[in-house]
Amino acid sequence: MSLISISLQIAFREPGCPICRIRQDTERRYLFHLMYEGVNDGMTRVHLVRSLGLCPEHAWALQATEQEWWHDGLGIGIIYEDLTHRVHNILSASLAQNSWARLHRPTRWRRWLEERGRMGRWLARWLPAGAPAQSLVSRLSPVGPCRACELVGESVETHLNWLVRQMADREFRERYAASDGLCLPHLRRALEIAEDEEVARFLLEVSVAKLDDLLANLKEYVRKHDWNNRHEPKYPWEQASWLRAVAFFAGEAPEGREEDVYRLRRKALTEYRARLEAS
Repeated sequence: MSLISISLQIAFREPGCPICRIRQDTERRYLFHLMYEGVNDGMTRVHLVRSLGLCPEHAWALQATEQEWWHDGLGIGIIYEDLTHRVHNILSASLAQNSWARLHRPTRWRRWLEERGRMGRWLARWLPAGAPAQSLVSRLSPVGPCRACELVGESVETHLNWLVRQMADREFRERYAASDGLCLPHLRRALEIAEDEEVARFLLEVSVAKLDDLLANLKEYVRKHDWNNRHEPKYPWEQASWLRAVAFFAGEAPEGREEDVYRLRRKALTEYRARLEAS
């Protein structure tokens, strides 16, 4: 059995969108290995220099990973010392070469010509426009994508393609139908990939069934907030319905082990899945 099939079937047993779970696992593995053995790796450093580190989401996730496993910031310090040094050199060189003043000259000439009447305004149109430090800004901008985003995107695409392809297998379809199904962003992509009408229809049928259940739970969750219904029992699958709804539209939220809301969400979703398995 393919390792991709195994990882999908493991994800099917977890609460929420299975592709989101795989995305999170891929992200965690990359960030862990970056800290464990990639800080001084040459190719890794090339990627980090081209992208000027990681995107905001993954930069802070990397910091959290190092704190969780090593309770220190040495790896982050080594990576960002190099990047800080590079940016410092760019800014210092710009000041030393007086390029800032030169970058302002077109703007000053434009203003001077525009004050000289109609002919001056006509001539001013031919001067270069834009922000005075545009060339400097380009040197301070990434020239490559966040490596974590790149690898996670490749993993998501690979698993989605495999998921759609495996829908021809009856047992695989049953396992998928027993899961929470795909979130809306991943459902859209799966429908784009699906070339078989029967597969597309099956994906839609599963999603409609999941949304039927979600809508019923949401209605009960809202109804029991009414003062007249406040004494009615509140079940975990109803209490988790608003979180499930957000996750369907936006994808699964990253886990935050220190946040009460994530612990509540995990507990509620686990109890929700337990009810489905018992029924």
